Amino acid sequence: MTTSAKDALRAQLLHARRTRSAEQRDENNQAWCRGVRSLLTPDMTVAAYYPLGTEPGGSAFVDTIKAACAEVYLPISAPQGQLLWTRYDGPEAMRPGALGIAEPQGERHSSAILATVDLILAPAMAVSPSGMRLGKGAGYYDRALSPLPTGHPPVVALVHSTEVREVPYEEHDRPVDGILTEREMRWL
Repeated sequence: MTTSAKDALRAQLLHARRTRSAEQRDENNQAWCRGVRSLLTPDMTVAAYYPLGTEPGGSAFVDTIKAACAEVYLPISAPQGQLLWTRYDGPEAMRPGALGIAEPQGERHSSAILATVDLILAPAMAVSPSGMRLGKGAGYYDRALSPLPTGHPPVVALVHSTEVREVPYEEHDRPVDGILTEREMRWL
């Protein structure tokens, strides 16, 4: 599939997310928060994301994770398409970053820190039944995850149940280990 076909698929998926009612989004976000809580234990360290716009999880997502585990690291967009990671210390420690996106303040770590966490929760536009993830197209997560051995730590992508479908992928893409939808958690 060409890049333009990937972009068309992303646009279609984003349109579907945007057309959901506020009630549907709220209900789905509550379901993702319940699903995430079921994956966590108090001693875990988790790398997650701060949901933007229509991304799964909603405004309570990060605080739900923080309340259920020992530490949460959130990504920060860095130059050359890299992600840096900072520990989340609560909403009062969030500030607008270079891209206008809320970012945690504190010590920044390279993506090498991902090898030390117990679980990675990753956003996605869609995920194939075999675990191939379609992101937003900038490759930030592909670059961050590529050095990690598959399954260590496990990566769970969050998508709508309608977004579990065949997606185009390339040789460098790393599959995820699980899919959390608003309906169920599925380990692959």
